[in-house]
Amino acid sequence: MRPEDHLKNAKAYFWKESFAIIRSDHTHPEAFANIVDKNEITVIIDQTKLKGHYQLTSENQDSFKIDKQSFSDFDEQNLSETEKDWKILTLDVVFPLDTVGILAKISGLLAERGISIMTISAYSRDHFLIREKDVVTTVNALESLGIKFY
Repeated sequence: MRPEDHLKNAKAYFWKESFAIIRSDHTHPEAFANIVDKNEITVIIDQTKLKGHYQLTSENQDSFKIDKQSFSDFDEQNLSETEKDWKILTLDVVFPLDTVGILAKISGLLAERGISIMTISAYSRDHFLIREKDVVTTVNALESLGIKFY
């Protein structure tokens, strides 16, 4: 089966949270993913879990309050590099493990539009980290393959 056949009518969604991609000296238990290889540790985490990050929530049009529950012990001294403002796109379809060409099809289509991605394949789902500024272009591109967003 061709990659296009697998993707036609596949479902996908963006997570509501914004994520940071961090090079760190340790893993974090609340991370979406901790990637540990022989050279580095990469932590992908909801940005509100970073110490010193606060989220302003609107009480009305003229006032804001700080959501104090958004603070964490994951502070700047543990981080050597941080990239913020990424969204996670989850392709909500289970492919057989021997399926060929799905990531190539999607990454190629997004590359043609100048969109940088980071991919994470779990056992039964594929996830793509997309910069927030590229979400609309990504949705339009993937819908052209027949992928449905919910």
